[in-house]
Amino acid sequence: MTRQSTYNKIMIRMTLLPFCLLVLITNLSHAQTEKRVQPNPDMELQQFVNRAIPFLDSSQLQQRQEAEKALISRGPAILDLLPNDLEPYSSEIQTRIERVRQQLYVIVAKQTSSGSQFSLSGSYRLSEVIEELEKQTGNIITTSRALATTTELDLKDVPFYLAFDKLLDQSGLDIEPYFAPHPNQILIKPKLDGIAPRSEHAHYTGPFRIAATNVTLTRNLRIPNAKQCALTLQVAWEPRVRPLYLTMPASQLKATDDSGVSLTILIDGEKTLNVEGTAPLVEVELPFTLPAPSARRIDSVTGTISAMVPGRKEHFAFSNLQAADSFPKQQRRAGVTITVRSVRQTDQQTMVDVELHYKDVGNAFESHRGWTNRNAAYLTSKEERLATKPRRETIAQKKQSVTYRYSFDTTEELNSLSFHYHTPALLIQKDVEFKLNEIPLP
Repeated sequence: MTRQSTYNKIMIRMTLLPFCLLVLITNLSHAQTEKRVQPNPDMELQQFVNRAIPFLDSSQLQQRQEAEKALISRGPAILDLLPNDLEPYSSEIQTRIERVRQQLYVIVAKQTSSGSQFSLSGSYRLSEVIEELEKQTGNIITTSRALATTTELDLKDVPFYLAFDKLLDQSGLDIEPYFAPHPNQILIKPKLDGIAPRSEHAHYTGPFRIAATNVTLTRNLRIPNAKQCALTLQVAWEPRVRPLYLTMPASQLKATDDSGVSLTILIDGEKTLNVEGTAPLVEVELPFTLPAPSARRIDSVTGTISAMVPGRKEHFAFSNLQAADSFPKQQRRAGVTITVRSVRQTDQQTMVDVELHYKDVGNAFESHRGWTNRNAAYLTSKEERLATKPRRETIAQKKQSVTYRYSFDTTEELNSLSFHYHTPALLIQKDVEFKLNEIPLP
């Protein structure tokens, strides 16, 4: 080995030493803390992130690369711990933090669109199973009464809704979809007498549950040819995944009765499902031609639901609002770019013009979509929130973007204000195929 190559290896080890010491010190600190008191995982992770960030701007390339890899290795849990306002940081740190975010968003997007899985075997109190369901899937389940029932489960990598249906059927419980304390929760209650098991006539795919809930055969006596078979489907989603919109192409809907007769759908184009409510489900009635007189059931119904699912909601923060020459200010996360175009004040208000631009948006910005109403926009001064309910008006709208003007009732000095905005980092287009079998006719 030459003297030069030996020197190079020594220098590489020396350049990596500070970051290796960071990881070692973090691990030793964790071990020592464990002996003294139960550690706080969030605090330890935040401390690690805070220590790693300066290494992203190290004078040594390998230190910068190792710090970036170490942050990515901690997974999506660090997304909330990375700084939102990157303006105070160097361009190198800004670039590498955005690259870390991009890698982690890919992981989150896959988790969101594929649905939660649940595993649990053994005998447990119902409250223990619910606690484990929440822990493994991120879906919040609530009830207005004590649950003392014990249940036996043997589930391995089962979709959330299938596991939940089995649990409710075994425990004599049902879902109350419209009165949960918060939109992203499921409220459960005792099942009414005569209610069929939830797992009957249901299809599970990704974060969705599609079930047949009603069949009616009708004849209009004033219009003799106006007779139909109306099938009602309930489309539910995991509460942690609130779709921005759902559509059902009529061309994809096929139905056949048990005598082999095909039922023709009596609508054209695309059926839009209204998801603007707070319940984690929606019902849609599909009109078909009548089955054969001898038919006793609909043998199969197949179709596709086109879903626009939001990825993880991100927090954007903009400071230095008093510097007129710094506008427009722009930040990007995965598929969304937020641009603060201007900030101005009158003697009564502070007005902020903000543009949302998505790389892949589908029809999410059509005028009747109301999902952006759920995006939080507010000002802070010295970390205290001000005027959290601004007035909003649309001042520009395009296929992939929309620009809003937010008017806040505050005249706090601009040099002390920061503007904050929360919106999904990705909009994920997902086609949900379903098949329902053996639906009894009336």
